[in-house]
Amino acid sequence: MNIQYLIDGHFDMLSDVAARRKNGERQVIRRLYWPDFQAGGVTGVIASLFVDSQYLPCGALEIAMEQASALLQEVQESADILMLCTCAEDFVRAAAEHKVGILMAFEGAEPVSSCLTLHGFYHLGVRGLGLAWSRRNAAADGCDFSGSSKKGGLTALGRDLVREAERLHMFIDVSHLSDEGVEDVLDMTSCPVAATHSNARAIAGCNRNLTDRQMKEIAARGGIAGLNGCSILAEETGSQATPLSLVRHLKHMISVMGEGHVGLGFDFCDIFLQHSSSLDLGKMPEYPFDIIKGHSAIPAFLNLLLQQGFSESSIRRLAGENWLSFMEKTLKK
Repeated sequence: MNIQYLIDGHFDMLSDVAARRKNGERQVIRRLYWPDFQAGGVTGVIASLFVDSQYLPCGALEIAMEQASALLQEVQESADILMLCTCAEDFVRAAAEHKVGILMAFEGAEPVSSCLTLHGFYHLGVRGLGLAWSRRNAAADGCDFSGSSKKGGLTALGRDLVREAERLHMFIDVSHLSDEGVEDVLDMTSCPVAATHSNARAIAGCNRNLTDRQMKEIAARGGIAGLNGCSILAEETGSQATPLSLVRHLKHMISVMGEGHVGLGFDFCDIFLQHSSSLDLGKMPEYPFDIIKGHSAIPAFLNLLLQQGFSESSIRRLAGENWLSFMEKTLKK
């Protein structure tokens, strides 16, 4: 299969990269991530700015700034293989130059206390606003994994941030938001929105997954949903999850949204969970694992899709073309 663009819509590497750079390591991505990117044919990733609960509430801004700064230094040190991306055209150029393009996006708005702060991160290259992780913050209520807690939607700050992000041509990410928060975003925006790493609730009832109604609305306005490869989002009992579980999610998501609105957002977590606090792991119904074992295993998964009846053109759209189309509609050049 000739895959020109392979973009992972959600990857949490920056917390690890920043921690390693603080300990004196350099060229972390080249040494620890680039080999898997190469083996997997990866041409781009959306890298999250995520703050573990152990650093909240006071450390969010510092942690996010360290992660953004770490990436900027990594790109400078390894400019022959890495490229900071802020629009679709950048990802196209990165692929043509055989580099991995990296775009930064918030996974939770904890570091963003005002629209002024959002502007500061925008000028560092951040182009995605995920309003919440699976917890409550000053901007929005995140979903829990069981759906048993009472939920709210966006706060006044959250609404301000969404309006400003739309004005700046950043993309809005509804993954991890409560259902009420998703509704608020869809009610108040006209731009295409993303769910960068969410599966289908009709296949696995986890509250983190999207309902059919949400998927239809995201697709109707030109948005995208990224297939999540985490076990607890793929099956009711996560320990039973297999690559075929992800195939079922894909088939359902495409049947609801159309094949032009589904991408990859694998959320690979095995290498990062050792650094996660019990405050966050304790929110999950069971210990998660990567169904697909990292970026180097993506070609085998795409071959599985071929065996399961997906056409090569559909796989190319899923692998990266749909992300490029979404970015062309949302991000400034």
